Amino acid sequence: MFRHCVAGIDFSAGWDRVQARLRHMMALFGIRELTLVYADEPHRRAHKDTTGRTNRQLHLEQVAADLGRELGIAVHGHFVSGFAVPSILDTAKKKEADLIVVANRSHSRSREFFMGNVALNLARMSKLPLLIVPSDLGTVEDDAPLLLATDNSPASARARTCFAELLGADRKGLVMVVSNPDHQVAFEEVQAGEAVIASNANLDTRTVVGDPVEEICEAANDVKTPLIVLGKRGTNPIAELPLGSTAEGICRHATNPVLLVPS
Repeated sequence: MFRHCVAGIDFSAGWDRVQARLRHMMALFGIRELTLVYADEPHRRAHKDTTGRTNRQLHLEQVAADLGRELGIAVHGHFVSGFAVPSILDTAKKKEADLIVVANRSHSRSREFFMGNVALNLARMSKLPLLIVPSDLGTVEDDAPLLLATDNSPASARARTCFAELLGADRKGLVMVVSNPDHQVAFEEVQAGEAVIASNANLDTRTVVGDPVEEICEAANDVKTPLIVLGKRGTNPIAELPLGSTAEGICRHATNPVLLVPS
C-alpha cells in the first residue's frame, strides 16, 4: 500500500520510538523501501562544525545499514543541507514516495511541539499521507482495532478508502463519526461512507457526542489502537487541518500513531 516510505530522522529518543513503531507497522503498511532524511539545518552549519557534520553523515549511513539488515528491505540514508520540512517534502517528491513519517515530541498546549513544529507543518503542507508517531507513545497492541475518525464529508473519502484497505477482510475496526457544522452530511454521503467499509464485519461505529478530541483520544487509548486514521483537507501552510481544530487537537494530544490522509 505504502511501498516507499520517507522518514524524518534526528537521532533523538523520538526517532527511536518512530523506528520501533515502524518495525511493527511494516506489514500493515506494505513498506518495501525506506529513505531516512536527516536535515542538517543552518544553525548547525553556522558554527562551521565540519567534524560534527561528517559524524552525523556517518551515523546516518550506519543507522540505514543496520535498519536495512534488520528489516530485510532497502533502506537509504539521505543527508540534506537545509530546513527539515522542505527537505523531507522535496526528498519524498524526488523519490516518488507513498508515505512520510515523523515524530511528535510534545503534547503541551503552551509550548512549541512537533519537532519544533516540523510535524505540524508537514501535516499542513504534505500532499502525501503522513504518519505521526508520538514520542510519549502510549500502550498500543498491534492486533487491536484500527480507528477511523471521520465527518463523512467528501474531504474524508480517501481516508475512508485507506482505512478499508488497511483493515482488509478480517481486521477489527472502530469508526468514530464527528459532526461537522460546515458540512451537513446528506443521506447519500453517509451510505457512500458506510459502503467503503461495509465489507468488514468486525466494525464498531460510534457517533461522537462530546468533545471530539477528548472522545477520540480516549477511545484510542481504551482500545489500544496502533493507528488513528484522519482525512486531510488541503495543502496550504495556513489552511485548516482535517476536521479543522478537531484533527489538530488529535495530532497534538493523541498518544497513538496518527495517519493523516489528504483528500
